[in-house]
Amino acid sequence: MKFWIALAAAACATLASVREVRAEELMMDGVFGLGTGIEGGDPGTGLSWRRARLRVLGGVDLRSDEGQADALGFRAFVEVEKRASVGAEVRYERWMARNFGVWANLSGTVTPETLFGGGFGCTAILPFGKKFGLFLEPSFQAMPLGSDTPGDSILVWGLLSAGVRFGL
Repeated sequence: MKFWIALAAAACATLASVREVRAEELMMDGVFGLGTGIEGGDPGTGLSWRRARLRVLGGVDLRSDEGQADALGFRAFVEVEKRASVGAEVRYERWMARNFGVWANLSGTVTPETLFGGGFGCTAILPFGKKFGLFLEPSFQAMPLGSDTPGDSILVWGLLSAGVRFGL
């Protein structure tokens, strides 16, 4: 009988000292902003540059609470000047510091014409508290595929986007 009482006391002591185990959680940040820049390509008459169309963008960044340096980002954008076009991108982000990261992406527009390619850029955040900040993103994109390329050449974008970033 003493054995069972000692065993029950040991089990109760063990259960009382166990902390709650937390599973890995997904952290999300939302972004909303505007962007523009320059675009260039060679339609057959030589390389020409012009201002890129204004774009409105929104998206979300997903990362683990256990490995906050790596993130996966999704963006949707609408170019609103001259003619409207709709596009999206998926990106791998590497955060070098809490408010500065670099990324590489696959990007494209899907309507009314198509463009597909990839690029890279960086994100700097000016924080206003723990869950809100302003972001600034310079980026470079090369779009070699699609029906909206200039002739048979690559369309190149040098973009600068800015907006708000908020924790979800």
